[in-house]
Amino acid sequence: MAVKIINKKLASEDFVTRFLPRERDILPQLHHPHIIQFHKMFDHHDNVFVIMELAERGDLLDYIRRHQNLSEDQARRYFYQLVSAVQYLHALQIAHRDLKCDNILLTRDDKVKLSDFGFSRRCVDTAGKRILSETYCGSAAYAAPEVLQGIPYNPKMYDVWSLGCILFIMLTGTMPFDDSNVKKMVKTQLQKRIRLPAGIAFILTKECEELLHRILQPDVTKRATVDQVLRHSWLQGII
Repeated sequence: MAVKIINKKLASEDFVTRFLPRERDILPQLHHPHIIQFHKMFDHHDNVFVIMELAERGDLLDYIRRHQNLSEDQARRYFYQLVSAVQYLHALQIAHRDLKCDNILLTRDDKVKLSDFGFSRRCVDTAGKRILSETYCGSAAYAAPEVLQGIPYNPKMYDVWSLGCILFIMLTGTMPFDDSNVKKMVKTQLQKRIRLPAGIAFILTKECEELLHRILQPDVTKRATVDQVLRHSWLQGII
C-alpha cells in the first residue's frame, strides 16, 4: 500500500473546502485496471490519510527523465492504457483536470496507473445538464489554450489536450510548450499545427503524428474526443 498525507493546515482553504470533498466523493467509485486502486480515506487530527495501491516503479516523469524518451511502440502501449482510464472517467461524467506525467504511475509489471484526483470534478449536475468549468486547474505546461485564456471550458476536452501533451513528452522527451511565459505560450498553442523536433518527426509514423495533431488542436470544436482518440488507427491492435 501507499499512503498520501494531506495536511489541512498547510493546504489552501479552497482545496480543503472545494477540491478535497470532491476527491472524497469520487475516489471510492473508481474501479479500473489503469486507475490506482483507492482503499480508504480518513482524518486524524489535522491530516487526511489516503490509502491506495502501491505503484512500485514511480511516476512516468521520472521514467522519461531516466530514459530521455520512449520508443513509439512503448509510448503507444502506455498511452492506450492511459486513454482507456480517461475514457472510463468520462463515461462516468468525471473529468480529471490534472493529467500530467507526474500523476501517471508505473507498476512492477509495467502497467500504467492514473492517480491524484485532487482536481477531479463531475461534468454534469444532478439533472444531468453539462457543467462548464471556470477554475484554472493543473499545470500550465499541460493546460489547454481555453483554460489559460480564462474561458469557461469543457473539462473533458481539457483532459484530451493534456493527453496530447503527455504523448508528446513520451515520444520526444521534451515539453510541447514553454510555460515560462504563459501569454507567449498561448499564442504558440493557437498555431494550427504542433511542431515536432526535427529528428523525432522524421522517425514517427504518419498515424502517430496525425493523432498528435488531432489531440493538440486549439479549436475545441475540432479536437478529438477521448472516444475518437481510442478508436484512432494508431491505437488499434494493442494487447
